[in-house]
Amino acid sequence: MPSGEHFYTTSESERDEAINSYGYVGEDVACYVQAAPAVGTSPLYRLDNHESLDHFYTASEAERDAAVTEYGYEIEQIAAFIYRAQADGTVPLYRLVSDETLDHFYTTSETERDSAVAELAYRVEEEAGYVYPSEQAGTVPLFRLVRPE
Repeated sequence: MPSGEHFYTTSESERDEAINSYGYVGEDVACYVQAAPAVGTSPLYRLDNHESLDHFYTASEAERDAAVTEYGYEIEQIAAFIYRAQADGTVPLYRLVSDETLDHFYTTSETERDSAVAELAYRVEEEAGYVYPSEQAGTVPLFRLVRPE
């Protein structure tokens, strides 16, 4: 897991544009998410802070609104739909942040989470929600990209 600014999208064309035009490197599929609302899901909002160059994702409307009013983020779109409570077959989507680079990093892997904390000075904030570790009916991949420092 390289350090840098992370970006997540369900769109293959947006992924390709980020790689070809903005210097991102594709890492892998972070997880699988609902492309449309499903019972028990909430929108996963994607926000961007042009000053810190950070993308921030949250399923909390209160947190979304605070990020806009208190930290200068702009709402870009609904990135996907995720579960706020654990559903059959889902796993936690861990949210971490680097106080040094202000980058938010999301992973379903406990090993990767712990490595980011130990080796790259990220700290765990909270679980962003619950997602599928593999493809399920009605899900799409959430691609993870990074713009290396």
